[in-house]
Amino acid sequence: MIKTFAYKAKNAKGENTNGVLQASTQQEAAVVLHNRNLVVLEITEENRVKLFLNKNLNFRLGHVKTKEFSRFCRKFHIILSAGVPIARCLELLKDQTRDTGFARDLSAVCQGIRAGEGLSQAMAAYPKSFPTLFLFMVEAGERSGNLCEILMEMADHYENQEKNHRQMQQVFFYPIILVLVSVLVVVFLLTNVLPTFVGMFKAMDAPLPEPTRILLGMSQTLIADWPMMLLLMVAFLLLLRFVLEIPRVALFKDFLKIKLPGIGGLNKKCCLVILSKTMALLLKSGMDLLSVLDRLDGITENQFIKREVRKLVKKVSSGSSLTQAMEESLVFPIFYSQLVSIGETSGSLPEVLGKIALIYDDEVKNSIKFISTAVEPLILLILGGAVLFILAAIMLPVFDIYTAYSGM
Repeated sequence: MIKTFAYKAKNAKGENTNGVLQASTQQEAAVVLHNRNLVVLEITEENRVKLFLNKNLNFRLGHVKTKEFSRFCRKFHIILSAGVPIARCLELLKDQTRDTGFARDLSAVCQGIRAGEGLSQAMAAYPKSFPTLFLFMVEAGERSGNLCEILMEMADHYENQEKNHRQMQQVFFYPIILVLVSVLVVVFLLTNVLPTFVGMFKAMDAPLPEPTRILLGMSQTLIADWPMMLLLMVAFLLLLRFVLEIPRVALFKDFLKIKLPGIGGLNKKCCLVILSKTMALLLKSGMDLLSVLDRLDGITENQFIKREVRKLVKKVSSGSSLTQAMEESLVFPIFYSQLVSIGETSGSLPEVLGKIALIYDDEVKNSIKFISTAVEPLILLILGGAVLFILAAIMLPVFDIYTAYSGM
């Protein structure tokens, strides 16, 4: 079971640092912190209620925006390629960023480097500014001596991630606006238009059809009890969010994220792109397969994929090939494991993984385009049906009255 631990530690400069991380046991959490070059002072399991309140009542933005970080990687690559020392690169980049928190962390990293720390080691003390994937890649670049190439890869990766995210926002922006406007229209019809017509129908002693009676009940409840309904809705959303923080529920939720029809396939492909690209770059840097797999756990937030990655590590460490381990996994498709088998057999696994990342990246883009063309008509159909039902409930009694008077 995945648990959340709070920790206090000292970084390589002797400065106190604290935070939270997820691991199965306290010993596993200690190993993770040790890998970040931190000296552990205290590790305690977080109370779920306290963790929930801290997460939902703290509105401070903790991470650098993807767009900003992509620019940072690209500028870092350009300056470093010109032969400028790393510490001086960071000084120049610190003066160019508009994010004050990021600038402060860059300054601290620069001081750490001048004190003799490696770049990845100095950055690891500031996880809110430097993503886990980036830290692994920088470590790989330092190990292999191709840090410039790694920075360019990271710039492209985060830029592509930002484009995909922006496309998804554009896909759902119009439908969300449409839903909000439609909800306002429905509320207006229920609270203002329908009661007026119903009063007129009752004054004329006209019988109300079933759809009209249903909407009348909804209208009266909405008018009389809207404060309580609003309060219950907020309470329900908070309770739901708290329940989703429970490890077993979070695991099931993340399982659904990659298994649901449509959006699940898109989420899964996005994760496969990141996993494939990470493995390819780390293997190219000369890192052994088991060390690469051990680092994959930290680059995804999906708890189900984290669990499957840990299974890969156990199976490979016990003697199975990567292909065999992936074939038994619930995450990697047959096509994926077949390509990995070709890479293992031919000795070109990093190159094959890089091509797999490109294949799934193209599929992600195609999936986003498909969703953008399918979502809007579907929402229009649903909302149009709801508005049509309300109008029918209002107009049916009118037709009944007209028919009754016409027959007299």
